[in-house]
Amino acid sequence: MGCEVPLNFKWKMEAVLNNSIPLVQMVAQSDVATVVVLCILAVMSLGSWGIILVKYITYKRNQRANAEFFRKFTHVQQFVGLQVLCESAEDSALRRLTAEVLKEASKFSNFVSYDSIQHRASLLEDTIQRSIEGLRLVEDKYLVFLASSSNLAPFFGLLGTVWGIMIAFFQIGQHGSADLSVVAPGIAMALITTVAGLVVAIPASAGYNYFTSCNGQNEISYFNFGSQVLSLFKRGDLLALEEVAG
Repeated sequence: MGCEVPLNFKWKMEAVLNNSIPLVQMVAQSDVATVVVLCILAVMSLGSWGIILVKYITYKRNQRANAEFFRKFTHVQQFVGLQVLCESAEDSALRRLTAEVLKEASKFSNFVSYDSIQHRASLLEDTIQRSIEGLRLVEDKYLVFLASSSNLAPFFGLLGTVWGIMIAFFQIGQHGSADLSVVAPGIAMALITTVAGLVVAIPASAGYNYFTSCNGQNEISYFNFGSQVLSLFKRGDLLALEEVAG
């Protein structure tokens, strides 16, 4: 009696695999080369979806944090007020950009002259440029995996298909018959890798294009924000000069 349940369960599982899930049955009957290709595509798929999900969550979080930081930034009237803003704001790309500018500005002398004002602004402009490039590198991280998956997955699928068709024709030669019952299973198993390659490539390509576009838009917004920070600094230097002249 104790063995009846496992045996019944085994028979039910075999019935399900044989009747309801032909794809699983074809994969189970595939040769080693096809299974290797499918495993490679599975790794690409898991990696691509993992990157897409993590990137999307990070992107949305960063967008909310940037929007909140910029909202507070619009109320800052003087360059020195940015220090308080950075200390109270949550982490974001704009906060890190502002922190780099403040770090560079802290190295400047407290004395401003008409000769040094342009050089001071130029140094901050270089800092903004480097900081934005660093932010872009961080945001583009792992996108190369999506690009590689979208480009290579169809070729892996094609490789598996060509290999499967070769095996199918070899089996035809062995059986000495081109009957559909002989050809169809091999061709069907060969086409599995093509389908798998497209399943991997389509979301990977879509994710790569989406995040590349988003990162490009972010870069433009970072430069615009950096320009506003630089203007705030220049305005402070000009006011200091006017006070001295007055």
